Amino acid sequence: MTKDRIFSAAKVVVDREGIANLTIRKVAARAGVSPMALYRHFADKDALLSALVEDGLAAWEKVVRSLTAQNPMEWLDELSEAYMDFALKQPHRFDAAFFLPAPDARQYPGDFAAGRSPVIAMIVVRIDQARADGRVGDKPALELVLSLSALAQGMVSMLRANRFSDERHFKNLFRAVLRHCIESFSTAPSRRAQ
Repeated sequence: MTKDRIFSAAKVVVDREGIANLTIRKVAARAGVSPMALYRHFADKDALLSALVEDGLAAWEKVVRSLTAQNPMEWLDELSEAYMDFALKQPHRFDAAFFLPAPDARQYPGDFAAGRSPVIAMIVVRIDQARADGRVGDKPALELVLSLSALAQGMVSMLRANRFSDERHFKNLFRAVLRHCIESFSTAPSRRAQ
């Protein structure tokens, strides 16, 4: 199917050249169609970008659905590790999911409060479970999710801007900073402080 071929070509262009270098002409050439033929399947570049965002988010959702920890606080730790791995091992899909400006991208707070993000909904469930167990304070779960998300995405932004001496330092600092954030949600003293 031509639409699938075009979308696959777009993913190849993004994987090889990054999102900043994605153009309709490059995608069309890679797919072996004319730019005008591409527009029969994607109304414009924004439609193609939105499809790439959805693909990145679907890949991220698949990763999150594979997490196995039963304890909600341990699940949040596992989530942080998975986020870092996704950023490092699938950088272009990560960028499409989290950095690509797209007109149809989900927005805080409305889309997330309405449950339009399966991943955010899963995180809110874990935070609510931890709260029911007396392990998280009474701050709104969506605010805690935003804190965790912003911190993790900020760390990845710093990595992309070469603000870490090497990947090993990034990984160590990412884990430590995200652990501090998760521990700050807790109503109990840190296990490490005991």
